[in-house]
Amino acid sequence: MKVLRHGSSADAARAVAQEVVALVAERPTAVLGLATGGTMVEIYAACVERAASEGVSFDRVRTFNLDEYVGPVAPERTFRAYMEEHFFGPFGIEPGPHAFPDAARAATDALGAARAYEDAIGRAGGIDLQLLGIGRNGHVAFNEPPASASSRTRVVELDAVTRADAGAAFGGVERVPARAITVGLATILEARRVRLVAFGASKAPAVERALLGPVTGTLPASLLRGHADVSFVLDAGAASGLG
Repeated sequence: MKVLRHGSSADAARAVAQEVVALVAERPTAVLGLATGGTMVEIYAACVERAASEGVSFDRVRTFNLDEYVGPVAPERTFRAYMEEHFFGPFGIEPGPHAFPDAARAATDALGAARAYEDAIGRAGGIDLQLLGIGRNGHVAFNEPPASASSRTRVVELDAVTRADAGAAFGGVERVPARAITVGLATILEARRVRLVAFGASKAPAVERALLGPVTGTLPASLLRGHADVSFVLDAGAASGLG
């Protein structure tokens, strides 16, 4: 496990982008596991800039997103819409071949949707590099506490903290879906590389517990510490609780 501290979120984003673009330059058909959220906006912008400056094409990259809301949600609030705005659009690639958990199917056939997504990841050869954020309650993807290291893709109930944090984007917490379909921790831990990125002092308590506390499902991000190639990439605010 590595803990990589940077003075600013911009510096951290550029460091992550350097690794992602280098991987794609070496392996144009790389399989990327992708996340959403405020942290990833900066990461994806840095990836687009770096790829353009180095002439690296993402046209043949395969992507799998971590999760999607289940239930009534405006099209512009879906994670697919987020990815089109911040990743597919800026790279100028078609979103069609890129994979998301099937939230519509999950609403009536949770097990079938989950198995189909796991099967798709397997057929792609697994994830080469998985990007993750961290929630204030320590979740990764939508693996809310308590979570199991053996968990697979499934439909979950969202934690109150998670829904509160999403409330502003939805115009009120009451509009945030109560459920989501998410890849599990076992799926994440099978990725060949895992890079958890955290920016800002609001993430510092969760980062501190994930890195310095016990490895426990009550803080799901702590379970990443057993991975053979995991890095926590932090700006000064997120690292402020580490001493």
